[in-house]
Amino acid sequence: MQLKRIAAAVAAGSLGFCGQSWALEPSASPDIEIFMSGASAQDGNVKQLFSELCVAGTLDVYLDNSNPSSPGAAHTAIFCQIDSTKVTGLSVNNPKVLFHKRSAGGSAQGVGPVLDEQAIDAMAINNGNCAKDAASGNWLCGISQSGDLIKKVSDAGVSDVNPELFRGINTPDGVAPVDPAKIAQRLDVVSGGGLVFNTPVTKSLRDALQRAQIDKGTLDQDCEGQDTERCMPSLSKQQIASLLTGNIGKWSAIKVVDKGGQPKGDLTQYANGSITDDKVYICRRVNGSGTQATTNAKLLNAPCTDSAVSPASTSNPLAGPVVVLNSGSGNVDTCLDDFNQGTNNSKANASSAKAWAIGVQSTERNNSLKYNYRFIAIDGAAPTLANAANGHYLDWAEVTYQWRKTAYNGPTGDKLKLIQKIASDAGSPSIIAKNNAKYVHPFGAGGYLAATTSGNSAPADGKFDANNPVNPYTHAPGLSLDNCRVPVIDANQPNQL
Repeated sequence: MQLKRIAAAVAAGSLGFCGQSWALEPSASPDIEIFMSGASAQDGNVKQLFSELCVAGTLDVYLDNSNPSSPGAAHTAIFCQIDSTKVTGLSVNNPKVLFHKRSAGGSAQGVGPVLDEQAIDAMAINNGNCAKDAASGNWLCGISQSGDLIKKVSDAGVSDVNPELFRGINTPDGVAPVDPAKIAQRLDVVSGGGLVFNTPVTKSLRDALQRAQIDKGTLDQDCEGQDTERCMPSLSKQQIASLLTGNIGKWSAIKVVDKGGQPKGDLTQYANGSITDDKVYICRRVNGSGTQATTNAKLLNAPCTDSAVSPASTSNPLAGPVVVLNSGSGNVDTCLDDFNQGTNNSKANASSAKAWAIGVQSTERNNSLKYNYRFIAIDGAAPTLANAANGHYLDWAEVTYQWRKTAYNGPTGDKLKLIQKIASDAGSPSIIAKNNAKYVHPFGAGGYLAATTSGNSAPADGKFDANNPVNPYTHAPGLSLDNCRVPVIDANQPNQL
């Protein structure tokens, strides 16, 4: 085994390491190998957990380099010796554990293939495809050559919402919708905590909404261009639903009435030359995305009821809206930025139009304001952790881990113990708090919330604590988790008026 330099602590945004010790090379043979697939939302929390469970100096991180601007977007792997004092009951002392995580395809890949024992692509690290990156300390791995990807049945999956929601409009193209009865029969499903979502808008639309709402008297006169919670413009749940379903195809259909009750014309009068196209553009996600499934459930009530409305999925080039289906959250970043700037980096804006667009995104995105879009308030509530935990903000969901029960060829022994450890501890308040520190926006903190149903307690005084980010509300009040359910205070948990 080769002597290498690795870090003593997790660097912001990566797991690069420095400090002299022995880590695990691609050619090393693991004692335990685990394959997980599904949503990328929990990847940061899982990496943070491994950094705490691994014997010091033994951890290596492997990232696919198919997208050099976003290594690891499709596949990651973590290889280290697990400290047996931190995961009790293992049959091997300090076992070498290789954990594979496929994020390609999103949440749906952590549901259907797990349920049906379907083999899917996972990243190999021992095909001569990985090279050490001196800058980050991570391994960067190719996935385009024969042997770089291997077919494996996932031992476990992770999804932004509970598995039952991947039916109806949330069914990925080319696969069958999940059967809720089959899920109950074959899978163990565990909450991994909450994640706060939103419907961000292009920056120029945010600015126009601010100008209009200053006229309406709902924002202060000095709010234009400000990114604070006080100055965040708001749309109602009904307005957002109308946009997402395509019932509003042009922004000129939205009228403005000032604080004196006088008509001011349509919203486009507040554009200040920022758009060349009046049509509504929607940077949504593909069917099977957990982000899209959350949006569908929380804002459209789908597939929660048979009579629910569906999000627009095709474009109307004349009357609007124009719909862009994005495979990943990074694609949504670029899509919104392109329509704001009149560029075409996403290849979705061939005419380089400057237009107002709305998207779907989780709130651990764009806190640096790198991309020209901004989050908005819904029904007057900003998408902050505190607002979600206080019951004032609606667009959040409980992510889940799931694996097959033993009777259905599910994991057993040491593998099961480690999967259960990931499911219980990756969403712990201490892990979440460390990662949430990276997701602070000018309007407040976004990101994750720990669940009381995992044995955590909300602050006794009812005040939200970023260092102990526990949500007293749950979609599983003594019942199986269902993100279609209106969240309620967990039994005997304190809450804020």
